[in-house]
Amino acid sequence: MTEPTTDPGGTGAESLVDEKWSQYPRTILEFLAPGAPRIDLRKPLGPREHALLRDLRLDRAFAVLTAENPWGENAEDEPTGAAEDVAERRNATRRERLERELREAHVAFVRCDGVAPEGDYREHGVAALVERETAVAMARRYRQLAIFWFDGEQFWLIGAVADKPPERLPA
Repeated sequence: MTEPTTDPGGTGAESLVDEKWSQYPRTILEFLAPGAPRIDLRKPLGPREHALLRDLRLDRAFAVLTAENPWGENAEDEPTGAAEDVAERRNATRRERLERELREAHVAFVRCDGVAPEGDYREHGVAALVERETAVAMARRYRQLAIFWFDGEQFWLIGAVADKPPERLPA
C-alpha cells in the first residue's frame, strides 16, 4: 500500500483544509457500545452526556481520532466505484493498524465514529485514553487534519496536520 508522505499540495489544498475544518464542529460522536450512545458536538455537554462518558469509562481526558481518509480526502469522492472500493479497503487497513497500535501499547479505547448530522457521512475512529500530545502525534502519523480532545469537561477541536488553533466546542 502506497500513501503520500507529504501534504497533497497543489492549488486548492488550503481551501480543502478550511472546508473540512469547518465541518468538524458539526460532528455527532457515535460510540460503538450498547445502545449506540451519541454526543452532538454542536451542543453544550450536559449531565446526560457526562453520565454517558462516565458509563463508557471516558470521564477523564481522552482523544477521538481516526486513521481514515488522510489529508481529508474522502473515499466516496473517488472518481469511480472501483477506486472508491480501493480507498475503503485502505481505510479498513489503516483502522485496523490504529487499533492494533493502541492494543499493543495497552491503551484503553472505545470505538467511536464521527457522523454527519444528516447521517450521510461516517468516519470510523476511536476514543482513546491517551495524552493530548500523543494523540496529535498519532494523528499526524496517519495524516489526519485534526482530532477531538475531551479535557474532562468539554470537547475541543485540535489541529494535527492542519495548522489551526484549538477550537472549543460547541463552536
